[in-house]
Amino acid sequence: MQFLNVDYKNLNIKEEICLSIGNFDGIHKGHNKILEKLKNEASSLNAKSAILSFDPHPKFYFDNTMRFLINSKQKKINILEQKNIDYLIDLKFNQELIDLSYSDFENKILYENLNLKKILIGNDFRYGNKRKGDIETLKSFCEKASILYENIDLLEDDKNTKISSTQIREFLSLGKIEQANTLLENPFSIKGLVIKGDQRGRTIGIPTANLDYPDQIIQIPFGVYAVKIKVEGLDNNFFGIVNFGKRPTFNKSVEIIEAHIFDFDQDIYGKNIEVFFESKIRDEKKFSGIKELLNQITLDITIAKDKLNYGN
Repeated sequence: MQFLNVDYKNLNIKEEICLSIGNFDGIHKGHNKILEKLKNEASSLNAKSAILSFDPHPKFYFDNTMRFLINSKQKKINILEQKNIDYLIDLKFNQELIDLSYSDFENKILYENLNLKKILIGNDFRYGNKRKGDIETLKSFCEKASILYENIDLLEDDKNTKISSTQIREFLSLGKIEQANTLLENPFSIKGLVIKGDQRGRTIGIPTANLDYPDQIIQIPFGVYAVKIKVEGLDNNFFGIVNFGKRPTFNKSVEIIEAHIFDFDQDIYGKNIEVFFESKIRDEKKFSGIKELLNQITLDITIAKDKLNYGN
């Protein structure tokens, strides 16, 4: 897949493409319907498949939001590569782009800088200054420019509710990991470099791999979670338990992810791990001392192993 991060004035793709526009944050099952259709249409039209997104996400630009994304940029790229999308185009989201009217967006970006064969878009798509462009204006533009056009209803869940990134963010912010994962194509995960912590876990027989929580990823509640883990350089998938929070028992103030990997004793400091959250076990709490904490962790591990079907 070719990844382009450019100002709209420097965008220039000569190959014929089938295009979908959107941030595709999380890449949920509704998005997957569009991606599958995009690939099929591109193949039938002998064109390339392309996604047009924006960098940074408009939410960061307008609201100065710190934690909003479901997926990191790299995870998004990886998923789109796995789905054999040919182009991911990240347009630099700046004031110049914001000031473009919807007709300027059509002409200066879609018509002049892209060789469009077809556009496929979700029904709720909006574009241009003050979001005045919609699927009707886009359809009209495509007809005039002799570009094929198709709008797609996003997949609905079993309650006939449209699957959306907003719903997934709400589930995650409430710690409803299992509900979020049922809507996502890939389970919610955090990837980062293993850093040295207090190494207190080793002294009580429960060593942990610690990593920082990314600044831009939506924050889940402090608590204990059953997880699956991928370790850089190792083929196996591992199982474990995570505490995410500020460790109030030890009067800490900085939040951190502490991952205990079951039946694992390798040194992975300085390596990247990806933690896939499966379900929440409990909220973080302050204990009276090490003994009470250790008893609770032992119980948490038993619950996590049961939830993960570990050892069965």
